[in-house]
Amino acid sequence: MKDKKKFIRFLWMIPALIMCLVIGSVVAYAAMTVREEKVNFFQIGNFQTKIEEVFKEPTTISPNTSVEKKVTIKNTGSVDQFIRVMILPEIRLESGESNRLLPSKIGEEVLLDLNTTQWKLGEDGYYYYLNVLESDPSKVTENLFTKVTLKKELGQEYQNASFNLLVKVEAINCAKFAYRDAWWQGTTPNNGNLQIIDNQLAGKAK
Repeated sequence: MKDKKKFIRFLWMIPALIMCLVIGSVVAYAAMTVREEKVNFFQIGNFQTKIEEVFKEPTTISPNTSVEKKVTIKNTGSVDQFIRVMILPEIRLESGESNRLLPSKIGEEVLLDLNTTQWKLGEDGYYYYLNVLESDPSKVTENLFTKVTLKKELGQEYQNASFNLLVKVEAINCAKFAYRDAWWQGTTPNNGNLQIIDNQLAGKAK
């Protein structure tokens, strides 16, 4: 008898946006999650940033089968922005009153075809867009990723689990070193990927 085919139901969590605005020494944060909408956005003053995606939600997905999900960020406001994104996958197994989280690490159980040319992963877990996102509704970032795949060798315990993928976005104006104040508590990274990211953004800050 053939083994029962394993599958994981996709329960896609709608992207949540967090935008940061620095005015002098004041940092303002706001966040919103809307489950019913495909894409949602939040604004502070003239900051308006929107997650754009190409995605047809499947009911189930089998391991080693890719699902198209193209994710970009659009600036619909009037201020040029620096952008960073955090991707939070979650695989949850629910059985009766039992509720258990299963390993779901990017690069291990969850595979994304990440764009490592225009985006770079920092040691803080954020993917940083290495260019300025201009205040032009026709401009969007390059894709952060275009497809999602679950690892082929997932164990039997993953059968009938649900998969959530949360995309959290933060935006900051391009004023000189405002991103350091908002994202790194005013410090300047001196090693690792964050130093590379800082060098890229510092040369484009205004």
